[in-house]
Amino acid sequence: MIKTIFPSKDATLYQASESANTGTDEILEIAKYISGSFGPIATTRPVLQFDTSTVSASLSSQGINTTAGAGSLKWYLKLFISEEKDIQSDNNVVIHPLRESWEKGSGRSTHYPLTTDGAGWKYRDGDTTATTWTAEGGYFLSGVHTSESVVKAFSGVQGDIDVDITDMVETWSDGTLSNNGIILKRSGSQETDSVIYGNQKYYSRNTNTIYSPRLEARYDDASHAFSSTNGAVITVSNEVDVQPRLRPEYKQTSQERIFVDTILKGGARSQAGSVGTAYRYYLPQSSSYAIIDNATGEYVYNHDEDYTYVGRTGTTENYIDLDMNGLFPERYYALEFKVNYYSGTSVIATRYYKSNTLFKVVK
Repeated sequence: MIKTIFPSKDATLYQASESANTGTDEILEIAKYISGSFGPIATTRPVLQFDTSTVSASLSSQGINTTAGAGSLKWYLKLFISEEKDIQSDNNVVIHPLRESWEKGSGRSTHYPLTTDGAGWKYRDGDTTATTWTAEGGYFLSGVHTSESVVKAFSGVQGDIDVDITDMVETWSDGTLSNNGIILKRSGSQETDSVIYGNQKYYSRNTNTIYSPRLEARYDDASHAFSSTNGAVITVSNEVDVQPRLRPEYKQTSQERIFVDTILKGGARSQAGSVGTAYRYYLPQSSSYAIIDNATGEYVYNHDEDYTYVGRTGTTENYIDLDMNGLFPERYYALEFKVNYYSGTSVIATRYYKSNTLFKVVK
């Protein structure tokens, strides 16, 4: 299962404009400007905050441990690239938890005169109240433990951020640290030296696209076994259709269990099973699903044998559980299934089956 949380607020802090607020910009910017009119070096740092309390409480009520690393629950931060310019082949972005609260504000980087009613490089609540950060540019924890610093290393390939910040979120859940959000910045000397590492622009919460930043709670809550078996697992020699039992529309606020039928093509009629009993074909263990945005063809949730596992229930029914909150409304989506075929414990083939039926998420 994957549960998605979108930011409650975000902004970019600009060293070159200490009081400027960008709380309504569509873009979050990680950059370093060198030899400008404002001085030799000026950097930018995005800040974001996610309200994890509701999801954490829901998970805890299901018996899922949200405060320690022993369970399967993982928290992943995802940001989607909008534009890159002059990027070095190797560079690092580091994520830290903020130690102080801050205000979103209503500014944009294009405002003239600048709007200064929220967090900027110098002030965390605007220049009217003028509460300064303890350290300019955002006051944050910066130790070596992953609850204080998580590095996303880019090497040769640039693009989106998809990084595990589980230890950081757990400190919010267990009360070790107040949830003031996170800050993203260049790592170490990459922020202060004279090398140009380029400009990375990510979509913010105010984007009018499907690429808003998000925090995903990923965990395996699917049943891996049937109560009994009245059917047969498909094999690599079978030609099949894998089709979910979809309704045309789902509310964005809903959580749904969707059953999945495996239909053997050209199979002979069978009298297997007693009267009133269903005889089904079912998917091998470790089968997974993905959700594809129909308009863009991009994966909203990709295949993962832990977090998008195809469950088993009853005699031989496969199912998946979907939290529709992670899907943008008024859009159509397709389901795709990844099936590993085994010989003993070895995978001998992997096939993908895409549903020929779309579903729509509505408000």
